[in-house]
Amino acid sequence: MKKLLFTLALGLVALGATDRAQAAPLNLVTADSPVIDVPVATVDYLETGSIGDLSIFGAEGLASGTSQAGDLFLDISFNFDTANPSDISGALFSLDDNGAFLDGTLVRTGFDGDILELLFGNLTGSAADGFGNLARVDIFFVGPIPGTDPLLNLVDGTAYDVSATVSSVAPIPLPAALPLLLAGLGGLALLRRRG
Repeated sequence: MKKLLFTLALGLVALGATDRAQAAPLNLVTADSPVIDVPVATVDYLETGSIGDLSIFGAEGLASGTSQAGDLFLDISFNFDTANPSDISGALFSLDDNGAFLDGTLVRTGFDGDILELLFGNLTGSAADGFGNLARVDIFFVGPIPGTDPLLNLVDGTAYDVSATVSSVAPIPLPAALPLLLAGLGGLALLRRRG
């Protein structure tokens, strides 16, 4: 029984460590609709002490797959500890002519090459129902390009030209999660037999 509890505790520690590990691709499937395209925007990066702040203000967007009233403007901002880039907080705000369109809080970040991936939850606004529980924002660096891990290679005081896409995240089908659950239960049963 002690071995089982020790193994379970070790697994929980490892799970917590992977959540704080260096950013990697989010590997989340995005749905085809709804989508907000931001063809041109500027990201400003500033450092204050050990805090890095990355912000997009007033970027014009175009929504498809959901109703947009008039012009759509997005603000995306987040800050992180430059010594520990996984310590991040941030928010997404967007407005159309009717008011709040899609707002959310940053849940997780990742990168895929020079694409910064941001995952927002707690969605509110008129488009929130169409997006569901999560919205993924992909920021594509056009120039200057900070490299394959954008958070580690940003330069203080630099304005980066970017484009962005806000997509809804497709739900993970149960059959994909079922083998993982069964494998975990089988491993626990095997450890119990050995103990």
